[in-house]
Amino acid sequence: MTTHNKGFVSLYISLLTLILVFNGCEDPGSVGSGFINEPSIVTDTLTLDNTASENFIGYTGNFSLFSIGSYSDQLFGDVSTVGLLKPVRSVDIPDSLGIVGDNFSMKLEIQLDSLNTYGDTLFSSEFSIYEVSETWRGNEIKTDSEVTYNSASPIGSFTIGQEKNIIVDLNEAWKDQYYTYFSSTEADADSTYRYEFHGLAIVPQNNTNKISFVSSSASQFLILSPDESDTVSVGLNNWAYLLERNGSTQTAETTSLHTTIEEMMRIDLPLETLKAEYSAKNILSARLLVQENTNDLTSTLAANHTRPNINLLNLHLGTEFDESYEYQLTQPEFSALRDTVETDTFKSNITLLLNNVFYGSEVTDEIYVGIGSLSGVIRSTQVYNGNAPEEFRPKLIISYIVNE
Repeated sequence: MTTHNKGFVSLYISLLTLILVFNGCEDPGSVGSGFINEPSIVTDTLTLDNTASENFIGYTGNFSLFSIGSYSDQLFGDVSTVGLLKPVRSVDIPDSLGIVGDNFSMKLEIQLDSLNTYGDTLFSSEFSIYEVSETWRGNEIKTDSEVTYNSASPIGSFTIGQEKNIIVDLNEAWKDQYYTYFSSTEADADSTYRYEFHGLAIVPQNNTNKISFVSSSASQFLILSPDESDTVSVGLNNWAYLLERNGSTQTAETTSLHTTIEEMMRIDLPLETLKAEYSAKNILSARLLVQENTNDLTSTLAANHTRPNINLLNLHLGTEFDESYEYQLTQPEFSALRDTVETDTFKSNITLLLNNVFYGSEVTDEIYVGIGSLSGVIRSTQVYNGNAPEEFRPKLIISYIVNE
């Protein structure tokens, strides 16, 4: 097994030996005239015992959606998210609006994702909006980031029930402060705005019991004329969310996977064994199977509670570069799709990987299984690892031709 120094702490679940289970898949086919030997297809099932749980610090800023709310998940812990957003500075206000100086009002329009809610779908969640008190950038916000805000003076408040579009009134003091920046004609106005005006934090109140997802492109600030008959839309300059998770539960037989890559499962392939057994064979296909812990996933959801669904897993090869960036923000080398019949199983064709190992220059023995996503929706699932009972462990199924 090739060893890579990844620079992070690994929790080894097992260092068991590879178990070869030969399934009787031999199909001699028809014999024809009897003078030609027909090839047979043989399929071997290899149980992959050598797995580990890996933890990374994922990104949570400037995705298409950002999270607001909190939810107590029996399986994945108490999850709380605070949304961060900041309006653009440059605002073009037409004279027809009749705005002179700061004689206007401001509102915040929040557009929620209509497809996904994490938690109690029937719950009405309450939020307060506060002024952020330090500089932050969406591209730099991660799961371990901390950004302070002034919780003593709310800028606004609102409730999310069943509606997907919310308009929130913002107070005059904050509006007047914003006006001094967008109306500035100073040469360094953009720089001053970047470092002095910090935007807003949307903070859940009173155990909201669900997490909603805000569209960064459809949400906006609104500048209203004095009679509120006309508006100017102000887009977002930066957005992100802060994440806190506590009290997740799992057994030694399972590994949790999150789109924030707080946890992934690493599978160490037995390259030397594979080369010895299969490099001289005519490989037809190699499929990696990972099984989901559907039992606990189902039993830990109450009525009317939902988790955003997952239809595929990402498979990344081990890297010595920035793991968080590679495993969350780049395209995976392979994907494992949920099987349409065995719906608790994800399957991936990794034939190309084995061919590169046998006949090319590939030496990586590590496959990182995760569900990294660029959407911003918080998704989680749980899969069986190499410490589970043998029938649930990850499998490598290799089919090859034998000439008789």
